[in-house]
Amino acid sequence: MFAKSSFIACVTIFASISAAASAVPSPLFGSCDNNGECSAVFNRSVSETQLLCGTKTASIAWRKNSAALLLQCTGSDTAEENRNYVVDGRNVIGLNYGRYVKTHFLQQNPEGAVPDKFGSTPVCTAANKEKLLTSTFVLLDKRPGESGVPYCYDITYLSPISGAFQLNTNAGPVSANDQDHFLANISGQKKQYIQRLIEVFSKWRIEQAN
Repeated sequence: MFAKSSFIACVTIFASISAAASAVPSPLFGSCDNNGECSAVFNRSVSETQLLCGTKTASIAWRKNSAALLLQCTGSDTAEENRNYVVDGRNVIGLNYGRYVKTHFLQQNPEGAVPDKFGSTPVCTAANKEKLLTSTFVLLDKRPGESGVPYCYDITYLSPISGAFQLNTNAGPVSANDQDHFLANISGQKKQYIQRLIEVFSKWRIEQAN
C-alpha cells in the first residue's frame, strides 16, 4: 500500500513539474516567410531586452541564406527613435534610425506607400531593384516630404561588402562617419547585452528547427 501511494505521489509530482515546465513562456515569437525572410519579437521576460532597449520592444530579423542578424529596439511612437544593431559574427554596427521592412515587400511595391500607424507613408524615391537584390536588410528612414506630402520614407540598403556591411541609399553609399545614420559608439556593456540576446535567439532557433 505504501509503495503504491509512493508511486502515485511520484507520478503526481512528475506531472506537476512537466506542467510547470511547459508553462515557461517562449523567449521569442516569430517565423519565416516563403521568401526566407524571418523576424521574431523577444519576450519581455528576457532581462537583456529591457537592459538594451529600455521600454522599447526588442526584435530580431534574419534571412535563411545569411549569417547576419538585425537586432532592433523599436518604439511605439515614431521610427525616428528606433535603434538597430547589425550583428555579423563578432562585428556589431549600430544604427540610430530605421524601420525594418522586408525586401520582398519593396520588390513587389517599389513605388508604393508603406503602411504605418498613421495609415500609410509613401517612399521618397522608388526602390532600386538592383540594390534590393544585393541587400541583406532594408531599413526605412522617415524624412520630411515634398509636394504637399508631410513625410516620406527614404530607403536604405544594408549589404555585405568585403567582410563588413555597407549602408547605401538611392543617392549612393553612406559614410561610416555619418552620425545621422550610424551610432558613434557602442559601449562594452551594450555589446554584452547584444551578445546575450543573440545567444537566446540562437538557442530558440535550434529548438524551433527540432
